[in-house]
Amino acid sequence: TLRDPRGFAVKFYTREGNFDLVGNNFPVFFIRDGMKFPDMVHALKPNPKSHIQENWRILDFFSHHPESLHMFSFLFDDVGVPLNYRHMDGSGVHTFTLLNREGKATYVKFHWRPTSGVKCLLEDEAVTVGGNNHSHGTQDLYD
Repeated sequence: TLRDPRGFAVKFYTREGNFDLVGNNFPVFFIRDGMKFPDMVHALKPNPKSHIQENWRILDFFSHHPESLHMFSFLFDDVGVPLNYRHMDGSGVHTFTLLNREGKATYVKFHWRPTSGVKCLLEDEAVTVGGNNHSHGTQDLYD
């Protein structure tokens, strides 16, 4: 129930082999430089000593990376805490260059839309749900 991107992977089984497509619930991403990824993850996750998510760490990271503002606006919007994995949009993290039959390159980004609609938790609902079951999203998939 934290305000945190929900990551996932989709596995494709093809004649050429298996392929994992990595995604999350926002159509944009915080950073352009992969070397900054560990710092971003540490800023978004709870403090390892107190296990409390500290907003100052999040804001400190974003203030030093202005390219993250677009995703920041998604994170703190009403879509920032999805009800569960079944009710959230999904977007591939990477953009791919695919070639058509004529050899012409086309840029592609994968998107998933839930057939049951997008449903999110408001702040007070997220606190209640998280207090009752911090693994409610995973349990929803399992059940």
